[in-house]
Amino acid sequence: MSSVNSNCSGSALGDCDGPRFGVFRVDRGMITTARATSPRHIRHCLAWSLAATLCIGAATAGAAPSRSTATGTAQARAAVAMERETLDGVVAASLVGALSEQLGGRAVKIRLKQIDVQTMSLRDRLVSGQGEMQIEASQDWIGFRFSTLYDAIFETAGYPELSIGTVGPGGRTLPNDSKLVRELDDRVVGMLGQEFGYQQVRLQLDRIDTVEAGARYLRIDAQGIADFGLDGTAPTRVEALYDREQNAWLRVTYTLDAAPPAPSSTPVGSR
Repeated sequence: MSSVNSNCSGSALGDCDGPRFGVFRVDRGMITTARATSPRHIRHCLAWSLAATLCIGAATAGAAPSRSTATGTAQARAAVAMERETLDGVVAASLVGALSEQLGGRAVKIRLKQIDVQTMSLRDRLVSGQGEMQIEASQDWIGFRFSTLYDAIFETAGYPELSIGTVGPGGRTLPNDSKLVRELDDRVVGMLGQEFGYQQVRLQLDRIDTVEAGARYLRIDAQGIADFGLDGTAPTRVEALYDREQNAWLRVTYTLDAAPPAPSSTPVGSR
């Protein structure tokens, strides 16, 4: 609160002799009526009245910036809260769509447990966090992590980076199932060949970890080398989610740490 240091506060005008004239006294911000009884003190009383009026005006002017600042702060907080509410809704919708797509179009239900927002620029927000999801009618909750870029101007979110089956209690490491490992290898080789247009791609998985993701699902992480023949090799990371109840692969993704060269127009067999 702004304060005004003035001798007007707490000033007592006293009584004036003579005819009664209306005079005002300022006492700690409250205005009360006094009686003037002396004509000799009329000018003195009027001077005090004018000084009191000036003090009131100065105090009012001094308080105005405080009210203006408080209003601006409240508006800024409201704008931040509105942006965050919009951000949460847009990001949640983006996650539902991406998770469903990566799980073969299956319906998903999510609940977000943590969202971290980092301002990258006036426009961009880096949003990351973790949550849980249910797939179709399953009662199991599977943890996931995500990261995406949010556009605060157009109120849109980019396609998120996802890691499924990485959050939540109860996950324990299991021995690798050789049948599932072979199936996973075949799936990744087929995906690589389809993406890069090679006639033949070989995959050597060196490190494979199988972890329970709830009572029903398995998360399999693997690392190895993708061999593209004469075009070289690339370190490869694989992430998969398997449904033990339906004996089905729900999700298989891979990441090449060093992208291989673009496929040549010359058939591999003729080199």
